[in-house]
Amino acid sequence: MLPILLAACALDESDRSEVPAASQMEAGAWEGLIQRREIVSKPYHIDAMYASMRGPSGFDYANLLDTEKPELLWITGYKTEVVEAETKRPLSQEYMCHANLDFDAKKYYEHFPWAPPISGRVFTLSQGQQDISFPVGMGIPIRSDMELSLATQVLNLNLENIDLTVRHKVEIKFVRDSDLDPYRATHPGWDVVPLYQTAVQGFKALENARYYGVAHDDANADELGEGCGIGMSAIEGDVDEDSHGQKFTAHWVVPPGRETNRTNVTRFLNLKKDTRAHYIATHLHPMAESLTLKDLTTGEQVYQSTVRNSKERIGIDDVDIFSSQEGLPLQAGHEYELTSVYDNVSGKDVDSMAVLYLYAHDTDFDRKRTLKRLETAELEKPVKRKANPQPSM
Repeated sequence: MLPILLAACALDESDRSEVPAASQMEAGAWEGLIQRREIVSKPYHIDAMYASMRGPSGFDYANLLDTEKPELLWITGYKTEVVEAETKRPLSQEYMCHANLDFDAKKYYEHFPWAPPISGRVFTLSQGQQDISFPVGMGIPIRSDMELSLATQVLNLNLENIDLTVRHKVEIKFVRDSDLDPYRATHPGWDVVPLYQTAVQGFKALENARYYGVAHDDANADELGEGCGIGMSAIEGDVDEDSHGQKFTAHWVVPPGRETNRTNVTRFLNLKKDTRAHYIATHLHPMAESLTLKDLTTGEQVYQSTVRNSKERIGIDDVDIFSSQEGLPLQAGHEYELTSVYDNVSGKDVDSMAVLYLYAHDTDFDRKRTLKRLETAELEKPVKRKANPQPSM
């Protein structure tokens, strides 16, 4: 796997009072507590060229740990690679469209009723990033028996003559909360920093509306920014409709040439209170140059991820990610804008997406209340299924 670049975090003194207590635990000690759940997908036969979201795909399901009673776990990371189906030999990441990890958001709220607004998406890995590891002492809380769904899909943008069968090999990293008790006993006041995932996504409008979730007649460009441009969906029928009946797409066509697209993403962040992002992952398609999150209220850039496109083939070698104990401030009541830049040098239309997955501090998480609820909780029963629906980004 190509190296992942870590972005530095610069904070002024006025920000530091809200920074969660940094972990005192040594990185090696934290790593020593991490367990791994491996899932290997069903085989996918590649015998043609496939654009994004068009290759063979499927679902797999698993929980993290089999226990007699439900336990509190902390998800600390996620890794995937495409491997040869029989030998499990690692292959080029050019065959990876994505590997999504999700849970049922409704069930999650039943277990953690104080959780902030979430979509149910835990992770997405794609070309350019195949590994996520949160900073030491940070994780997403989950029950040991809660079912996770793994949606995987393959891609082939380069080879016309191919006959290859592959799988996704996925590793979910986690820590048992009970394994941290000895450390808590000798370090009073220390605890895991709970994270939740919130995403901001670029859109193209399919009609005159420019701001998702804001009625066209109510839009104020001075407050909301330029807004997304009008475009065309990369897959017919791939349409997102907001509460005002306005139509957008998150998977759009980029014609030959350079394209800059802006989307007001305030309503996707859905911030109920101020928090901090401690990890940011990037999802872009080949030909992308950068993805930038800006605070429109202050006029300041929050974060920018840049891309290293492959020189020998169509694909992404790696993208910037952000990882920090101190984190980046996200403020409720502010307006935010996401700007994607693509430079399509292929001479033909290409498809695109633009997403930042932000892992922010859940300031309302209540560990004691969670453990109290687990004392009387029963194990979840496995879900019975008849068919595999098509995975989605």
